[in-house]
Amino acid sequence: MKLKSVGMGYFLAISDAISILNLVFGFLAILMVINNNLTIASVCVLIAVVFDSVDGWVSRKLNRVDPLGFGLNIDSLADIVSFGVAPMSMLFSLGADISSWAGYLVAIVTVLTVVAGLLRLTRYNVIANKINYKGFIGLPIPATAMVLVTYYLSGLFNIVVASVLMILAAYLMISTIRYPKVDNYYLIGFGGLMILLLILPINVSIGPLNLPALALFIIALIYMFMTFLEFFIGDEVVFDKDKAEDTVSNVREITGEKLTSSITGVKDRFKSMKDTINQIADQDLDVGVEEDVEDEKELIEETVEE
Repeated sequence: MKLKSVGMGYFLAISDAISILNLVFGFLAILMVINNNLTIASVCVLIAVVFDSVDGWVSRKLNRVDPLGFGLNIDSLADIVSFGVAPMSMLFSLGADISSWAGYLVAIVTVLTVVAGLLRLTRYNVIANKINYKGFIGLPIPATAMVLVTYYLSGLFNIVVASVLMILAAYLMISTIRYPKVDNYYLIGFGGLMILLLILPINVSIGPLNLPALALFIIALIYMFMTFLEFFIGDEVVFDKDKAEDTVSNVREITGEKLTSSITGVKDRFKSMKDTINQIADQDLDVGVEEDVEDEKELIEETVEE
């Protein structure tokens, strides 16, 4: 590759600009955590989720050709900041506010979750174009972030429950459990409306409960555990049409060879049996003729003597 062809203009597309906005709001969330403003940090993560949902749609609508995978990589790098580092910084801050030992325990949870998110994103980049499945293998990392930040905003937050949820999310991210892409426009519109209500200075609450955040939290939880049944059934290999066709072709080839071999063997056996029968028949005939000749000789000799 020539040096002049590695300029950013050669790689960047409109969808990449949206991924960068995802990263920007993820980084702003981290700054808000440092400033101890966790509510704004949570909202920033939700805005990052919106941009992360839009960049792929824009890329498909513009029919982007990206043979080098630049867009895929920039999206993953943005995701690990916005949905890995930012929400886990929030969780650690909440744990550290309780006590030092709680902070240490929560730190372990956050590290595990960030590492699992990194592994999940890396695996996705590796297998994205190699499997015949349009959804996700393992829980998508934006869903993990959604569970945490909406739980915090809902008014029901408990640090122990949040830590347990993140441990489960860490496992689900690196698992082979399949998650479908959300393509229900009514659900997407409802989720967008709930995020909008959280962003705007509109109070939609009943006592301590923030209704839009609670609704998003319930949706995120349902999505997180909707295919958890596969944990009890056992992971299945993702169906690959090409591999299946190759397998069927191999089975047909092997079956055909065995059938041909069997038919040939049967023919050879019949031929051998036929030859054996002919040989036996020829031997019997020869013996019979020899006996008749001997009988005739004896009869002639007796007649001459008389």
